[in-house]
Amino acid sequence: MKLIDYNNLDIKKQDNLSSKFQSVKGDNLNFTCNVLNGDFYLDTHNYYPITDELFTFSELFMWGDTLKYNNFYKKDFIDNFNLNKKNFKSFSNTFILGSSAQDNYYRNIISFLPRIFYTNKKKINIAIHRNTPNKFRNFIKTICNKNKIETKFIFLDDGFYKFKNSQIPQFLDQNNSIKILNNLVFNKKGNKKRIYISRQNCNYRNLVNENDILSYLTQLNFQIVDLNNFSIPDQIDLFSSAEIVISPTSSGLVNTVFCQKGTKIIEITPKYNNKYEDIFKNRYSSISKILGLDYFSLEADSINIDNNKSRRTIIPKIYDESNYFKNLIVKVQKLKSILNFNN
Repeated sequence: MKLIDYNNLDIKKQDNLSSKFQSVKGDNLNFTCNVLNGDFYLDTHNYYPITDELFTFSELFMWGDTLKYNNFYKKDFIDNFNLNKKNFKSFSNTFILGSSAQDNYYRNIISFLPRIFYTNKKKINIAIHRNTPNKFRNFIKTICNKNKIETKFIFLDDGFYKFKNSQIPQFLDQNNSIKILNNLVFNKKGNKKRIYISRQNCNYRNLVNENDILSYLTQLNFQIVDLNNFSIPDQIDLFSSAEIVISPTSSGLVNTVFCQKGTKIIEITPKYNNKYEDIFKNRYSSISKILGLDYFSLEADSINIDNNKSRRTIIPKIYDESNYFKNLIVKVQKLKSILNFNN
């Protein structure tokens, strides 16, 4: 036995497949989402549904690094899955929104959150990972309350689950996700704030010479912020009213999806030398291109750090060779030249 993958054309042509899906159009949204209904299995890292018939739908449910899905089609995986599936914990009547098992803010905002708009029910049990922070849980509640949806959370641990009579919406492409998120701006004001995002409370990609940067930026009326102190609605208000945003590379820059057209974004980046870093390299320039933001990349020098907490959670080879996990030092003059570029 093996998994059989079906594409979108197969779903449209075959009644036994199309009957498993419901097409849902969110309120005031132009994009229609395919929602898988019924019984299926999935794990809480990939949220890649597998039906009782061992069907998968990769075009709808792949997200992030697509190479990780190759494992699902290997014999060892299938043998282990069939051996253990009777023992998977089961839930019924659940809407699987999902969330990052690693509590990655970028993934929670871009990959998972936009799918909350694709339920036509007024009472749902929402499945998310137990690692989901309170600020993200509260924001999901805020959206559901605004749409008059009664919600209850089901918290998932690492591993596989069986879901019965449940729903999981497809993962949206980046372009549609970003446009959906930009519509979340509740109060579109004039973009006048100048913002610098500090990472001094983070484990890596801190600016070693941040005091020099701040000395210059405070003269230009920049607001220095630590996003850990902001709720998600407050982050939306902050970024939607920004004229300029400056930040070292950070998942907090995903909040640029809430910026207004023309906002200047200056991302202070490490120098990327490895192919696997491509996933980080173009994240925020892509958002800027879709929304018409004025994006600049400012490459910084990297400084080695010895952080045991980070080292424990990152593959040793990657930790040692990637500048992504180092601290940064940026030349103030380079920043000045960008800020004066359009003056």
